Amino acid sequence: MDDAAVRHHFAEHVYGVPPTGPAVEPSWERLEEGPAPDNGTRRQLRLDLAGPDGTTARLTLLVHLPDGASADAPVPAFCGMNFRGNHVCATDPAILDLSPDGDAPGSAGDRLHYEGPLDVRDPVPGRGAQAHRWPFELVTRRGHASVTWCYLQLGPEGPGVHQAPAHRIFSPRDSDARDPHEWGAISIWAWSMSRVLDALAAGMVPEIDPARVIAHGHSRLGKTALWAGACDDRFAAVISNNSGCLGATLSRDVGETPMVLDRIRPYWFAPNFHGVAERWRASHRGTADPDLPDQPDLLRLIAPRPLYVASASEDLNADPAGEFMSWQRASAAWEAGTAATAGDFPPPGTVLAPEAVPLGYHLRQGKHDVFPFDWQAWLDFTDRWV
Repeated sequence: MDDAAVRHHFAEHVYGVPPTGPAVEPSWERLEEGPAPDNGTRRQLRLDLAGPDGTTARLTLLVHLPDGASADAPVPAFCGMNFRGNHVCATDPAILDLSPDGDAPGSAGDRLHYEGPLDVRDPVPGRGAQAHRWPFELVTRRGHASVTWCYLQLGPEGPGVHQAPAHRIFSPRDSDARDPHEWGAISIWAWSMSRVLDALAAGMVPEIDPARVIAHGHSRLGKTALWAGACDDRFAAVISNNSGCLGATLSRDVGETPMVLDRIRPYWFAPNFHGVAERWRASHRGTADPDLPDQPDLLRLIAPRPLYVASASEDLNADPAGEFMSWQRASAAWEAGTAATAGDFPPPGTVLAPEAVPLGYHLRQGKHDVFPFDWQAWLDFTDRWV
């Protein structure tokens, strides 16, 4: 199956078709700027994405720039969403808290949608609660910028995301019923990544080089980064961390499966995805269906751009061995990739960085999370290839 057919399959039958119109007009304003604890610069911006009827999706971006970054010498940037709010990513008291009870100024449209399944809304996170996932000082010290925003600004983690502004710009009907191929939450989140890239290309942060923006994400947002990179070839590289089923890993009877996700997270996908899950069920629970594209086919849509897949040894639900095998199979899309990625599933602590091809993989010791080990490996990779 050629790339166009693979992309069509994932759009129509898995994540949902990202809308191409009507035009969305981005506008932004600087909310705050100051010195970051890492001696770089912290900048906070409000990005409004307005449809023709005035429906507006609003994102609050937290940007960290390395010391000395300027429009005359723009820097590469990591671009990815966070789970619980910008204020959860660092202990810096200047970062705006947009949680429902937070102290940031603004209207209800600025706030995060914490309502949803318990794994998202409980407990209410405190400032810096996930700072270990966002070592801004490490990133800026290596000469990169970071751009992040919370995916909960795009709607709740639940079916209600399809009633939130980002979806209603393109689907303004009152019913929550979707067309069979209509975009799910993963496509909505990926759409927001491309809209942030639009704004960067238009000069929202002139110190960032829009030709060197790296899409990255963890867990469900790792699935999102892969789909964003597959749909938008302006992303210079893609990094997927612990993205599991319908992310980087093979669809097989290990950890989460398409059937499980179809049951517990159907709003992530197009309604058509139920048929894909049923086809997977019918194919003897993991025996490959030769006519059904799988995640290595998605990964190869990133080629020839740099791709990094990261796994964690104790993250059995995400099937790290399946992520590794998927990465190996996808490598055939890169010249010399198959030879460069050959070998057995590595032991924890291994970083694979082939010399000749822009592919990277590592297996970190530990659980489903993000740690400085991951960032060190990604920065080494992007230093070389981006």
